[in-house]
Amino acid sequence: MVEHTNPPLEPEFQMPEEDSIDIRKIVNKVISLWPWALLCSGLMIAGALAYLYFAPPAYHVNAAILIKDSDQPGGGSSANSSLSMLQSLGLISGSSNVNNEQQILQSYTLMNEVVHEMQLNVTYFVKDGLRTRELYGARCPFSAVFSRLEEDSLKLNGPLSYAVTFKKDKTGVRIDDESTGKTWTVAWYDTLSLPAGRLTFVPNHDFTGGTDNEEYTLTVNNSELTTANYMEVLTLNIPDKQASVIDLTLDINLPKKGEEVLNRLIRAYLRANVEDNNSMADSTMAFIDRRLVIVSEQLSDIEKQIQQFKQSNKIADITAQSQALIQNTSDYAKQLTAQQVQLSVITALQEYVTDNKNIVPASLMVQDPTLSGIISQYNELLLQRSRLLLNATENNPVVKNLDQQIASLRSDLVSGIASVKRSAEVALQMMQNQQGTMQNQIQQVPAKERVFLDFSRKQDVRQQLYLFLLQQREETAISKSSTVANARIIDAAKADVKPFSPRKMIILAAALLLGICLPFGFTYARDLLNTKITAKQDIEKETGLPVVGEIGHNPDLGALAVGERSRSIISEQFRALRTNLQFLLTDKDKKVVMVTSSMSGEGKSFVSTNLAMALAITGKKVALMELDLRKPKITSALGLKVDKGFTGYVIGQAEIKDIIYPSGLNDHFFVIPAGSVPPNPAELLLHERTRELIGQLRTDFDYVLIDTTPNLVTDAQLLARYADATLYLVRLGVTHREQLRIPDELARTNKMPHLSLVVNDIKQKRYGGGYYGYGYGYGYGYGYGDYVEGKKKK
Repeated sequence: MVEHTNPPLEPEFQMPEEDSIDIRKIVNKVISLWPWALLCSGLMIAGALAYLYFAPPAYHVNAAILIKDSDQPGGGSSANSSLSMLQSLGLISGSSNVNNEQQILQSYTLMNEVVHEMQLNVTYFVKDGLRTRELYGARCPFSAVFSRLEEDSLKLNGPLSYAVTFKKDKTGVRIDDESTGKTWTVAWYDTLSLPAGRLTFVPNHDFTGGTDNEEYTLTVNNSELTTANYMEVLTLNIPDKQASVIDLTLDINLPKKGEEVLNRLIRAYLRANVEDNNSMADSTMAFIDRRLVIVSEQLSDIEKQIQQFKQSNKIADITAQSQALIQNTSDYAKQLTAQQVQLSVITALQEYVTDNKNIVPASLMVQDPTLSGIISQYNELLLQRSRLLLNATENNPVVKNLDQQIASLRSDLVSGIASVKRSAEVALQMMQNQQGTMQNQIQQVPAKERVFLDFSRKQDVRQQLYLFLLQQREETAISKSSTVANARIIDAAKADVKPFSPRKMIILAAALLLGICLPFGFTYARDLLNTKITAKQDIEKETGLPVVGEIGHNPDLGALAVGERSRSIISEQFRALRTNLQFLLTDKDKKVVMVTSSMSGEGKSFVSTNLAMALAITGKKVALMELDLRKPKITSALGLKVDKGFTGYVIGQAEIKDIIYPSGLNDHFFVIPAGSVPPNPAELLLHERTRELIGQLRTDFDYVLIDTTPNLVTDAQLLARYADATLYLVRLGVTHREQLRIPDELARTNKMPHLSLVVNDIKQKRYGGGYYGYGYGYGYGYGYGDYVEGKKKK
């Protein structure tokens, strides 16, 4: 027998068509999913209503303050002058003082202070139907005032909750710890020690709501976590960069509580601002107080020396000669005294600057405007640095920049003080030289009067210095008492009338839209993630091979769906496949049809058996070869008892007549079983006796159907040389899309003759009131089942 030679690429093979939008399919899909859309919409709206019932409303609490920008001190650097010029031209925003104050307002320190003042870490709740409602102020029947909090325990164990109820006689409360089962009873204003800390319960006499047996929940949290939570809902905004206004917004569930928190925060900021501004005055007064003690002691010592001198020399009045000399030199003495006072102040200021890096008391240096300007800039930078450190670290770039500016100004300050001191020393030296000349003129004055004159001059210097220090201290004290904050409240905290969350209409609309879209989205995602073939369009997209048969789902799960009197849909489908097979086997000599697929479980044995039965009931003699030597199924499915099979024939243990068995289903239907499972199935298929067997079957039978292995192994390709046509099975829901490349490749490379597709396991679905299946439908009107003697058999 001559083996079958494959012809060139079949003309019926076409490339897959480009994707097109099937409007009817989309409409049918929408119609089929509308009940699920209604159900999901109802569920989502019910969930939205439940959320709106349990979600507490949230309000915006707003306030606004005005920051008074301080003017830049005179005598600044050229950089400051350039900055001022750019600001005046509107090229940059105003002073960064507003941004600094914004950082201070939202600092952890200020908010933590408010948390401790108001004990915001202590909250009260009460059951309101199915939900829990927070109480505050006049709406709470009592308050728990903690004198000490166990912060470590709260950090370790988290928030602690206690159930609180009134005593029967209303003289106190009962506290239950449900986690430990402990119970405490305490009277009003008595101190109680709990794991959360020591506290006192105070009744709220203004409370009129609630019932006697109502249970309240007291929750205590650690202050750090509470501070962090409030900082998250606090927002600061500068609405206009050209103005120095800061808007504060706090999002909270209780409007009254939010207003009080925001007002307390602003008051804490103003108080800290005043304290910060008073730090310079405090530093100056401390310096003056220390100098007053020293000067007072020096003045007292001189006065004692004068007293002792007068007593020892019995001096009561100054002589006329001394009076004249003093009168002549009084103007000079005043100048010398003033210069000595100035030099003493400069020396003291130099010592203070050398030993301290704090704020410099600028009020003591009033005679040199340049040095006073440097000191003012130096003090202003120190204050800015201390404010910035409230909300930043030492490594912050802004802090480092300020440190560099402070170091530069400190260097200029030290050099400026030294320069002024040298000038004062030179002037004093010149005056002292002139004083030597004056000493020669008063040599004629008696020695006692000259000594007395020296004592008087020293006394006058110390007295003037003492009076100067007293005057400066008084002026500093007056300026401190009149210090006010550099901010003013424009709008006190006020909550919005309507809550901003939850937005009922938006949530309900979103729930409705989500409910409608959910089934469509789920279906789309399922189809998108599905890698298996589910519809005819999937096959048309992946391959251009012709489809010669469409086999429906077999609900009976039996091996045989076609009978002599069968009129079920699936039997008619096999008859249609039988008809289409005639167009593949156009010559009388073409009788061999091979059935294969991409993987196991796609229904090769089922299709082969029923196709053989469909051919046999036409009176044609059909031989079904069970050549899936690795997993044979046909013999066991038909219930045949066989002794020998194909493997026995190939190895010479049987003849052809010994391996041909009647199927028991039809007189024209015969089966050639596989026989024993061999260890080398591929080698057996290549054996010469295989060619002889198929050649003899061509002579003896009208049709020869070969049920072979999937294309995962080479058996099917080895048998293709004997086949006249190949039926390649594709099963919906089982075959993967990418596996359709296998028959495509086999058709292109001409490895299998007349390769056509058979689609198996098509399930009918109801869409929009009608049925549609994989292909074109069948209008027989019989449904599933057989007709026996004119009656329908299900």
